Amino acid sequence: MSEIAEYEVVVELPPQFTEYIDAALLRLQGLFPRCRFARVANSVAVQLAGSLSEDQMRGTITHAVYREKIYAETLAMRQSLVSAVMR
Repeated sequence: MSEIAEYEVVVELPPQFTEYIDAALLRLQGLFPRCRFARVANSVAVQLAGSLSEDQMRGTITHAVYREKIYAETLAMRQSLVSAVMR
């Protein structure tokens, strides 16, 4: 049986987003403690809980991974700005 067969929703992500999946999963687990999340290669698999729809969860996962990418890519710039202001 496939490792992801037990999950209801599997969201495949483009390769340029894979390095941000783990951090996004941590955030998602905090937001949805009753759901079960797993990283499977370049995908996020979810066992839904409650009244969450598949479409809602797909959008939420994609948004969380994209936010994490933006956060990581702009961290140095934000640190430089804070450093300049604090001088």
